[in-house]
Amino acid sequence: MSRVYPQYAIAAVGAVLLQDNKVLLVKRGYPPGLGKWSIPGGVVEAGEKLVEAAKRELKEETGLEAEPLGILWVLNNIVLDEEKRALYHYIIVDILFDPSTIKGALRPGGDVLDVAWFKLSELLSLEEVSSTAKRLVRRIEKYGLITLPLEDVDHISVQKQYPSPR
Repeated sequence: MSRVYPQYAIAAVGAVLLQDNKVLLVKRGYPPGLGKWSIPGGVVEAGEKLVEAAKRELKEETGLEAEPLGILWVLNNIVLDEEKRALYHYIIVDILFDPSTIKGALRPGGDVLDVAWFKLSELLSLEEVSSTAKRLVRRIEKYGLITLPLEDVDHISVQKQYPSPR
């Protein structure tokens, strides 16, 4: 499935890591948001659990590992072209991680150009920060760090294979 002008919305995760009133952001190396600072994250691979995807993206893009706390936000992110067609469409599940469990060394990886901590108080005034990261910070300022529990979020069914009809 193409990420540009997709037929359906694409499932993605964001790995939200906050520490000392700072949020960890990555500088995007590819569209959408090329060159913008954003929450680390990416597409959920087929058969992958949400938590696994968020942990994988955090490690790939930042070099850090941490344990998830819960679902912070779900964003229906639609980017329209000039003709108001859906150029990109992602359903992003932002998962909050526990800063007391951080392991690893901070370094950019995967498809990102850089990684850095940003003060929450300064982030909203920075032009180079993505609109989705700013929306998340505004939400945190308004509601705090309220999360949904992760238990029973991922459900895997096993389908019995039946012979195809002749």
